[in-house]
Amino acid sequence: MVSAALKKAWELYWQNFGLIAGVLLVIALPLDLLSSYMDYFVFDPDDIRKSFRFSMFLQSFIGIIATASIISIGYGSSQDRQPSFGRSLAIGFRSWLPLCLTNLLAGLTVLLYGVALIIPGIWMSIKLVLTEPVVVCEKLMGRTAMNRSMDLTKNRFWEIFLLVLLYVLLTAIFFVGINLIDYHIPFDYWLIDAAISLVMDFVRAFGTLCFFCAYLRCVELEKSDMAEKSDSEIFFSNPA
Repeated sequence: MVSAALKKAWELYWQNFGLIAGVLLVIALPLDLLSSYMDYFVFDPDDIRKSFRFSMFLQSFIGIIATASIISIGYGSSQDRQPSFGRSLAIGFRSWLPLCLTNLLAGLTVLLYGVALIIPGIWMSIKLVLTEPVVVCEKLMGRTAMNRSMDLTKNRFWEIFLLVLLYVLLTAIFFVGINLIDYHIPFDYWLIDAAISLVMDFVRAFGTLCFFCAYLRCVELEKSDMAEKSDSEIFFSNPA
């Protein structure tokens, strides 16, 4: 499933790169500019925690509009429907409240499991990794969306875990590489920091499609399992 998800995500990413770039320029770029401006001109340079919290706030409560829009682009393209910029943004804004509420509930759940022990927290975060595609594609929210994600990842934990691990490694490599480039730039300017954040948004967009494609694959496998179960029940209920 991991290789299939990565391959499909790569295809969707490049097929719809213009739309994805448009969404990121409209939604993510203003957030990056605001975050970078606050870091350079408002926050204390030594107060890294305040800067991090503000950045996470922007990403968690506004950036999810871009996340939902990118998922809708991938969903439309995977269904052989030509996605459009306006429709994807409309779905992103329409999905904002369900995603906010669901992500908040999922985050609290992972936190509670993590407080108990680190391993249960990791386990729960993997089980809930398909929550966002479920919210956007199946129009579920809250506990219902979380349960749906857990059902889809049932018996597929290690495959999803490997996909998450590969994405984290990919993000780390890009982050280190970009910061090395930034380190060698002879001057420091807030717009450069915003540009670096935008590049990372493009990396995260690919990750969003990876998890969306994992969602698609899990749905396919679920349908296949149900079909096999149905055929088996028919066979045993009508023996030759």
